[in-house]
Amino acid sequence: MRQDETTFASVFVLDGKGSAKIVDINRLTDRRMAKPTWIHLNLSRPEAIAWLDTHLSLHDWVKESLTDTEISEPHIRLRQNNVLLVIRSVNIMPDAEPDDLVFLRLFATKKLLITTRLDPALDFAEMTELFSDKDGPKNIDELILAILENTLDSVSEAVAGIENQVDDLEEAVITGHAIPQTYPQLSEFLRQVIVIRRFMMPEREAVGNLIRRGVSWFQTETDRGMRDCFDWIQRIIEDIDLLEKRIRVNQDAIKNQEDTKTQRNMYMLTVIAGIFLPLSFLTGLFGMNLRGIPFETHPYGFITVCLLTGLIGLIVLFIFKKLKWI
Repeated sequence: MRQDETTFASVFVLDGKGSAKIVDINRLTDRRMAKPTWIHLNLSRPEAIAWLDTHLSLHDWVKESLTDTEISEPHIRLRQNNVLLVIRSVNIMPDAEPDDLVFLRLFATKKLLITTRLDPALDFAEMTELFSDKDGPKNIDELILAILENTLDSVSEAVAGIENQVDDLEEAVITGHAIPQTYPQLSEFLRQVIVIRRFMMPEREAVGNLIRRGVSWFQTETDRGMRDCFDWIQRIIEDIDLLEKRIRVNQDAIKNQEDTKTQRNMYMLTVIAGIFLPLSFLTGLFGMNLRGIPFETHPYGFITVCLLTGLIGLIVLFIFKKLKWI
Protein backbone atom coordinates (compact mmCIF):
# COMPACT_ATOMS: atom_id res chain seq x y z
CA MET A 1 0.00 0.00 0.00
CA ARG A 2 1.39 3.39 -0.96
CA GLN A 3 1.93 5.92 1.77
CA ASP A 4 -0.72 8.35 0.51
CA GLU A 5 -3.44 5.69 0.12
CA THR A 6 -3.68 4.79 3.81
CA THR A 7 -4.96 8.18 4.95
CA PHE A 8 -6.21 11.49 3.66
CA ALA A 9 -2.76 13.05 4.13
CA SER A 10 0.93 12.22 4.28
CA VAL A 11 3.42 14.50 6.00
CA PHE A 12 7.21 14.49 5.61
CA VAL A 13 9.44 16.75 7.69
CA LEU A 14 12.82 17.12 5.98
CA ASP A 15 15.96 17.09 8.10
CA GLY A 16 18.10 18.95 5.56
CA LYS A 17 20.41 15.95 5.14
CA GLY A 18 18.51 13.92 2.54
CA SER A 19 16.22 12.17 4.98
CA ALA A 20 12.71 12.91 6.25
CA LYS A 21 10.50 11.92 9.14
CA ILE A 22 6.95 10.75 8.47
CA VAL A 23 4.62 12.59 10.83
CA ASP A 24 0.96 12.00 11.67
CA ILE A 25 -0.87 15.04 10.36
CA ASN A 26 -2.86 15.27 13.59
CA ARG A 27 0.42 15.73 15.47
CA LEU A 28 1.80 18.33 13.13
CA THR A 29 2.85 21.39 15.13
CA ASP A 30 4.32 24.79 14.32
CA ARG A 31 7.59 23.67 15.88
CA ARG A 32 7.88 20.75 13.49
CA MET A 33 6.86 22.96 10.57
CA ALA A 34 9.83 25.19 11.32
CA LYS A 35 11.77 22.68 9.23
CA PRO A 36 11.00 22.14 5.53
CA THR A 37 7.69 20.28 5.51
CA TRP A 38 5.82 18.45 2.76
CA ILE A 39 2.08 17.91 3.19
CA HIS A 40 0.43 15.69 0.57
CA LEU A 41 -3.38 15.67 0.60
CA ASN A 42 -5.71 13.13 -0.99
CA LEU A 43 -8.69 15.15 -2.25
CA SER A 44 -10.76 12.02 -2.76
CA ARG A 45 -11.14 12.05 1.01
CA PRO A 46 -13.35 14.87 2.35
CA GLU A 47 -11.14 15.21 5.43
CA ALA A 48 -8.37 16.63 3.27
CA ILE A 49 -10.27 19.77 2.24
CA ALA A 50 -11.62 20.20 5.78
CA TRP A 51 -8.11 20.03 7.22
CA LEU A 52 -6.80 22.50 4.64
CA ASP A 53 -9.56 24.97 5.54
CA THR A 54 -9.06 24.78 9.30
CA HIS A 55 -5.33 24.25 9.88
CA LEU A 56 -3.51 26.43 7.38
CA SER A 57 -3.75 30.17 6.82
CA LEU A 58 -3.69 30.36 3.05
CA HIS A 59 -5.06 32.92 0.62
CA ASP A 60 -8.41 32.03 -0.89
CA TRP A 61 -6.93 31.80 -4.39
CA VAL A 62 -4.39 29.26 -3.11
CA LYS A 63 -7.04 27.09 -1.45
CA GLU A 64 -9.22 27.30 -4.53
CA SER A 65 -6.37 26.32 -6.82
CA LEU A 66 -5.33 23.41 -4.60
CA THR A 67 -8.83 21.98 -4.36
CA ASP A 68 -10.39 22.83 -7.74
CA THR A 69 -11.08 19.57 -9.57
CA GLU A 70 -12.14 21.33 -12.79
CA ILE A 71 -8.68 22.62 -13.75
CA SER A 72 -8.09 21.79 -17.40
CA GLU A 73 -4.43 22.43 -18.18
CA PRO A 74 -1.05 22.64 -16.42
CA HIS A 75 -0.08 26.17 -15.44
CA ILE A 76 1.98 28.18 -12.95
CA ARG A 77 1.36 31.25 -10.77
CA LEU A 78 4.10 33.12 -8.94
CA ARG A 79 3.10 35.54 -6.21
CA GLN A 80 5.10 37.08 -3.37
CA ASN A 81 7.96 34.68 -4.07
CA ASN A 82 5.64 31.67 -3.66
CA VAL A 83 4.95 29.07 -6.32
CA LEU A 84 1.66 27.50 -7.38
CA LEU A 85 2.29 24.84 -10.01
CA VAL A 86 -0.29 22.54 -11.57
CA ILE A 87 1.10 19.64 -13.59
CA ARG A 88 -0.17 16.47 -15.20
CA SER A 89 1.04 12.99 -14.37
CA VAL A 90 0.17 9.45 -15.37
CA ASN A 91 -2.36 7.68 -13.16
CA ILE A 92 -0.16 5.09 -11.44
CA MET A 93 -3.00 2.69 -10.63
CA PRO A 94 -2.32 -0.74 -12.22
CA ASP A 95 -5.35 -0.77 -14.55
CA ALA A 96 -5.08 2.87 -15.66
CA GLU A 97 -4.65 3.69 -19.35
CA PRO A 98 -1.46 5.52 -20.47
CA ASP A 99 -3.48 8.58 -21.45
CA ASP A 100 -5.27 8.72 -18.10
CA LEU A 101 -3.40 11.83 -17.02
CA VAL A 102 -4.23 13.15 -13.57
CA PHE A 103 -3.56 16.48 -11.90
CA LEU A 104 -0.99 17.18 -9.23
CA ARG A 105 -1.16 20.62 -7.62
CA LEU A 106 1.78 22.14 -5.76
CA PHE A 107 1.92 25.24 -3.59
CA ALA A 108 5.34 26.06 -2.18
CA THR A 109 6.95 28.58 0.09
CA LYS A 110 10.54 28.43 1.25
CA LYS A 111 9.64 26.15 4.20
CA LEU A 112 6.39 24.49 3.13
CA LEU A 113 5.19 22.41 0.21
CA ILE A 114 1.56 21.39 -0.13
CA THR A 115 0.59 18.95 -2.87
CA THR A 116 -2.93 17.77 -3.61
CA ARG A 117 -4.26 15.10 -5.90
CA LEU A 118 -7.58 13.46 -6.72
CA ASP A 119 -6.13 10.28 -8.25
CA PRO A 120 -2.72 8.71 -7.51
CA ALA A 121 -0.12 10.76 -9.35
CA LEU A 122 3.14 10.12 -7.52
CA ASP A 123 5.27 7.03 -7.05
CA PHE A 124 5.42 7.34 -3.27
CA ALA A 125 7.46 4.16 -2.97
CA GLU A 126 10.29 5.85 -4.86
CA MET A 127 10.06 9.06 -2.84
CA THR A 128 10.02 7.13 0.46
CA GLU A 129 13.00 5.06 -0.68
CA LEU A 130 14.99 8.23 -1.41
CA PHE A 131 14.34 9.51 2.11
CA SER A 132 15.11 6.10 3.62
CA ASP A 133 18.47 6.00 1.82
CA LYS A 134 19.18 9.57 2.98
CA ASP A 135 19.44 10.53 -0.68
CA GLY A 136 16.27 12.57 -0.88
CA PRO A 137 15.65 16.30 -1.26
CA LYS A 138 17.17 18.48 1.45
CA ASN A 139 14.87 21.47 1.07
CA ILE A 140 11.65 22.55 -0.62
CA ASP A 141 13.09 23.58 -4.00
CA GLU A 142 14.87 20.21 -4.35
CA LEU A 143 11.62 18.52 -3.33
CA ILE A 144 9.68 20.31 -6.09
CA LEU A 145 12.33 19.20 -8.57
CA ALA A 146 12.20 15.60 -7.32
CA ILE A 147 8.40 15.50 -7.64
CA LEU A 148 8.54 16.93 -11.16
CA GLU A 149 11.14 14.35 -12.15
CA ASN A 150 9.01 11.63 -10.58
CA THR A 151 5.97 12.57 -12.66
CA LEU A 152 7.98 12.99 -15.87
CA ASP A 153 9.48 9.56 -15.35
CA SER A 154 5.97 8.10 -15.22
CA VAL A 155 4.98 9.90 -18.41
CA SER A 156 8.17 8.73 -20.15
CA GLU A 157 7.45 5.13 -19.15
CA ALA A 158 3.90 5.43 -20.48
CA VAL A 159 5.13 6.76 -23.83
CA ALA A 160 7.81 4.06 -23.99
CA GLY A 161 5.18 1.41 -23.30
CA ILE A 162 3.06 2.66 -26.19
CA GLU A 163 6.14 2.78 -28.41
CA ASN A 164 7.01 -0.86 -27.62
CA GLN A 165 3.50 -1.97 -28.58
CA VAL A 166 3.66 0.08 -31.78
CA ASP A 167 6.99 -1.64 -32.57
CA ASP A 168 5.28 -5.04 -32.41
CA LEU A 169 2.40 -3.90 -34.61
CA GLU A 170 4.82 -2.27 -37.04
CA GLU A 171 6.70 -5.57 -37.38
CA ALA A 172 3.42 -7.32 -38.18
CA VAL A 173 2.58 -4.67 -40.80
CA ILE A 174 6.01 -4.91 -42.45
CA THR A 175 5.92 -8.70 -42.62
CA GLY A 176 2.34 -8.70 -43.90
CA HIS A 177 0.96 -10.46 -40.82
CA ALA A 178 -1.30 -7.63 -39.67
CA ILE A 179 -4.64 -8.86 -38.37
CA PRO A 180 -7.98 -7.01 -38.67
CA GLN A 181 -7.53 -5.64 -35.13
CA THR A 182 -4.19 -4.01 -35.98
CA TYR A 183 -5.66 -0.84 -37.47
CA PRO A 184 -8.03 -0.17 -34.51
CA GLN A 185 -5.13 -0.80 -32.11
CA LEU A 186 -3.00 1.75 -33.95
CA SER A 187 -5.88 4.21 -33.83
CA GLU A 188 -6.17 3.77 -30.07
CA PHE A 189 -2.43 4.33 -29.59
CA LEU A 190 -2.67 7.43 -31.76
CA ARG A 191 -5.45 8.78 -29.59
CA GLN A 192 -3.41 8.12 -26.44
CA VAL A 193 -0.26 9.91 -27.61
CA ILE A 194 -2.30 12.87 -28.86
CA VAL A 195 -3.87 13.22 -25.40
CA ILE A 196 -0.48 13.03 -23.68
CA ARG A 197 1.00 15.59 -26.06
CA ARG A 198 -1.94 17.93 -25.49
CA PHE A 199 -1.08 18.26 -21.81
CA MET A 200 2.70 18.07 -22.07
CA MET A 201 2.86 21.24 -24.15
CA PRO A 202 1.28 23.56 -21.52
CA GLU A 203 3.36 21.82 -18.85
CA ARG A 204 6.47 22.68 -20.84
CA GLU A 205 5.32 26.30 -20.93
CA ALA A 206 4.66 26.29 -17.18
CA VAL A 207 8.13 24.95 -16.36
CA GLY A 208 9.67 27.38 -18.86
CA ASN A 209 7.85 30.26 -17.16
CA LEU A 210 9.18 29.12 -13.78
CA ILE A 211 12.71 29.08 -15.18
CA ARG A 212 12.37 32.51 -16.78
CA ARG A 213 10.81 34.28 -13.81
CA GLY A 214 12.65 32.35 -11.11
CA VAL A 215 12.18 32.20 -7.35
CA SER A 216 14.71 33.75 -4.97
CA TRP A 217 14.96 30.69 -2.71
CA PHE A 218 15.69 28.34 -5.61
CA GLN A 219 19.30 27.18 -5.53
CA THR A 220 21.53 27.16 -8.59
CA GLU A 221 21.41 23.36 -8.77
CA THR A 222 17.62 23.45 -8.69
CA ASP A 223 17.53 26.00 -11.52
CA ARG A 224 19.78 23.72 -13.54
CA GLY A 225 17.56 20.75 -12.73
CA MET A 226 14.47 22.68 -13.85
CA ARG A 227 16.15 23.37 -17.19
CA ASP A 228 16.87 19.66 -17.49
CA CYS A 229 13.18 18.95 -16.81
CA PHE A 230 12.21 21.47 -19.49
CA ASP A 231 14.48 19.63 -21.95
CA TRP A 232 13.01 16.33 -20.75
CA ILE A 233 9.48 17.50 -21.51
CA GLN A 234 10.66 18.71 -24.91
CA ARG A 235 12.12 15.26 -25.65
CA ILE A 236 8.85 13.62 -24.59
CA ILE A 237 6.94 15.85 -27.00
CA GLU A 238 9.42 15.09 -29.79
CA ASP A 239 9.15 11.35 -29.09
CA ILE A 240 5.36 11.63 -29.24
CA ASP A 241 5.55 13.55 -32.54
CA LEU A 242 7.77 10.85 -34.02
CA LEU A 243 5.55 8.10 -32.64
CA GLU A 244 2.47 9.80 -34.08
CA LYS A 245 4.10 9.88 -37.52
CA ARG A 246 5.08 6.21 -37.26
CA ILE A 247 1.52 5.25 -36.33
CA ARG A 248 0.10 7.19 -39.28
CA VAL A 249 2.64 5.62 -41.65
CA ASN A 250 1.65 2.15 -40.47
CA GLN A 251 -2.03 3.00 -40.84
CA ASP A 252 -1.36 4.14 -44.40
CA ALA A 253 0.57 0.91 -45.04
CA ILE A 254 -2.38 -1.15 -43.82
CA LYS A 255 -4.74 0.85 -46.03
CA ASN A 256 -2.44 0.31 -49.02
CA GLN A 257 -2.32 -3.41 -48.30
CA GLU A 258 -6.09 -3.55 -48.09
CA ASP A 259 -6.43 -1.52 -51.29
CA THR A 260 -4.00 -3.85 -53.03
CA LYS A 261 -6.00 -6.89 -51.92
CA THR A 262 -9.22 -5.25 -53.09
CA GLN A 263 -7.72 -4.35 -56.47
CA ARG A 264 -6.38 -7.88 -56.88
CA ASN A 265 -9.77 -9.36 -56.07
CA MET A 266 -11.50 -6.94 -58.44
CA TYR A 267 -8.99 -7.83 -61.15
CA MET A 268 -9.70 -11.54 -60.69
CA LEU A 269 -13.45 -10.91 -60.84
CA THR A 270 -12.96 -8.83 -63.99
CA VAL A 271 -10.93 -11.61 -65.62
CA ILE A 272 -13.55 -14.19 -64.70
CA ALA A 273 -16.34 -11.94 -65.99
CA GLY A 274 -14.36 -11.32 -69.18
CA ILE A 275 -14.06 -15.06 -69.74
CA PHE A 276 -17.70 -15.86 -69.17
CA LEU A 277 -19.28 -12.75 -70.72
CA PRO A 278 -18.90 -13.90 -74.38
CA LEU A 279 -20.04 -17.39 -73.42
CA SER A 280 -23.08 -15.95 -71.63
CA PHE A 281 -23.84 -13.76 -74.63
CA LEU A 282 -23.62 -16.65 -77.06
CA THR A 283 -25.65 -18.89 -74.77
CA GLY A 284 -28.36 -16.25 -74.48
CA LEU A 285 -28.27 -15.50 -78.19
CA PHE A 286 -28.51 -19.05 -79.46
CA GLY A 287 -30.83 -20.08 -76.68
CA MET A 288 -33.47 -17.57 -77.71
CA ASN A 289 -36.91 -18.86 -78.42
CA LEU A 290 -37.56 -17.14 -81.78
CA ARG A 291 -41.29 -17.74 -81.65
CA GLY A 292 -43.04 -14.54 -80.68
CA ILE A 293 -40.14 -12.17 -81.31
CA PRO A 294 -40.16 -9.51 -84.03
CA PHE A 295 -39.24 -10.70 -87.52
CA GLU A 296 -39.84 -14.34 -86.56
CA THR A 297 -41.25 -15.09 -90.00
CA HIS A 298 -38.65 -13.07 -91.88
CA PRO A 299 -35.83 -15.13 -93.41
CA TYR A 300 -33.31 -12.67 -91.97
CA GLY A 301 -35.08 -12.24 -88.63
CA PHE A 302 -32.31 -13.81 -86.56
CA ILE A 303 -29.64 -11.68 -88.23
CA THR A 304 -31.79 -8.59 -87.70
CA VAL A 305 -32.10 -9.34 -83.96
CA CYS A 306 -28.32 -9.83 -83.74
CA LEU A 307 -27.74 -6.48 -85.47
CA LEU A 308 -30.19 -4.73 -83.14
CA THR A 309 -28.43 -6.27 -80.13
CA GLY A 310 -25.07 -4.99 -81.41
CA LEU A 311 -26.56 -1.53 -82.05
CA ILE A 312 -27.92 -1.34 -78.50
CA GLY A 313 -24.45 -2.29 -77.21
CA LEU A 314 -22.85 0.52 -79.26
CA ILE A 315 -25.41 3.04 -77.97
CA VAL A 316 -24.66 2.02 -74.36
CA LEU A 317 -20.91 2.30 -75.07
CA PHE A 318 -21.41 5.79 -76.55
CA ILE A 319 -23.40 6.90 -73.50
CA PHE A 320 -20.70 5.59 -71.11
CA LYS A 321 -18.07 7.47 -73.11
CA LYS A 322 -20.08 10.67 -72.92
CA LEU A 323 -20.49 10.28 -69.17
CA LYS A 324 -16.73 9.52 -68.90
CA TRP A 325 -17.45 6.29 -67.07
CA ILE A 326 -14.99 4.51 -69.33
